[in-house]
Amino acid sequence: MLKTLWIMRHGLAVSEFDTDFNRALSSVGQQQANNVANQLKTEGCNEPIEMLVSPFRRTQETAQIVHRELGLDKPFVTEELLVHFGDHKMLADYLLATDKPRLIIISHMPIVAKLCQYLSPGCNISGFQTAQAVRLSFESDESAAIVSKIVLPDT
Repeated sequence: MLKTLWIMRHGLAVSEFDTDFNRALSSVGQQQANNVANQLKTEGCNEPIEMLVSPFRRTQETAQIVHRELGLDKPFVTEELLVHFGDHKMLADYLLATDKPRLIIISHMPIVAKLCQYLSPGCNISGFQTAQAVRLSFESDESAAIVSKIVLPDT
C-alpha cells in the first residue's frame, strides 16, 4: 500500500536538441538532481525505496543521479504513463493500486502538478521548478494525500 509518494520533475535540460524525447540534462540540471537527491537522503523513514521514471532522456538521466545518490537497491522502472502529455487520473489510479509503500516518480510538467492537485485535494501547486520534489503522505484514506514536504534545488 502506498504510504509516501515523492513526485519530482526532471532537472534543467539543454536548450538545443534534435527531438524532445532525446533532450539531455544540462550541467545545471545534473547539479539540481544531485542536490535534491541529497536532500531526500535526510528523510529517514520517508525516503523513497523504489522509483518509476518517464522514458524521456532528461528524466532517465535525472533518475540515474537520484538512484545513485539514494543508493536504492532495486533498479528504477521506466513507465510510459509518466510522459508529460499523459493522463494524470489514469496515472493516479495506477499509483494508488501499487504495493510499493515509498515511491518516487520522475516526470515532467504539467503532469506532475496535475497529479499533485488530483491526489491532494486543495493542493495549490500549479507548477514545478526543475528538479523540484514534493512528498505526498497518505494517512488513513489511501485515495487522499497531504502535501507534507516540498524540496527545491539549492543550485
